[in-house]
Amino acid sequence: MLDVVHREGDHVSYLVLAPHPTLGFVHGGGEEGAFRRAHPGVPPPWWLRGDYWVLCEVTDG
Repeated sequence: MLDVVHREGDHVSYLVLAPHPTLGFVHGGGEEGAFRRAHPGVPPPWWLRGDYWVLCEVTDG
């Protein structure tokens, strides 16, 4: 499944191969600490763990 990932604090977008089919296409960065505070006890999603293969990088500037 192809998706786009925007890492927090990075001005680069990544076209990635996700580890499994997803409902969305664009996944925002977000700080992992903020995710853990909002969802205690839940493991971070695949795009925060870096569990994907980068196919292409695109800079925002």
